[in-house]
Amino acid sequence: MNRRPLLVTVVAVAGVVLLAACGGVFWLARADRGQERDCAAQVAAEEAKVRTDRHWTAKEVPGIGQYAEIHWQVDFPSFACSRAPGPTDSRYQGIVRLAPADARALAAGYPWAPVTGTVEVWPGLSAYVPPEVRWRRSPAYDEGTQANVQFDSDRALLLFTAAD
Repeated sequence: MNRRPLLVTVVAVAGVVLLAACGGVFWLARADRGQERDCAAQVAAEEAKVRTDRHWTAKEVPGIGQYAEIHWQVDFPSFACSRAPGPTDSRYQGIVRLAPADARALAAGYPWAPVTGTVEVWPGLSAYVPPEVRWRRSPAYDEGTQANVQFDSDRALLLFTAAD
């Protein structure tokens, strides 16, 4: 009995299976990179989008009442495309034009002090902040909420930054 043709056949089949497996792994790795690239593009688009929906209420940002106008954005400081289990952190920033009565009530409800230095306003929101804005902060306000707030009572303008 000649075993050589059987051995050649077994080695050839094993080689084909090995090449197919390597090709499959390469294809999966390439597909995964493509999905990651697509996810990163979607995250970048979500971060660049300026929203105007009434998502924010007095529950998240006390004292904003029935505001006249809002512009806000989301930022994902952690890698939002990770496949690892666990939460994805989100940060939010918004510019709110308050109703005059709500601005007066907010100004009277907390001690506000002028902000020294510059206040970071995300680039997508900076167009909604007038250059002459005079931000004020209230540590007493910030203690009772998850948001950090700067407020210009003269312009009824509130800037909040929050995280979850």
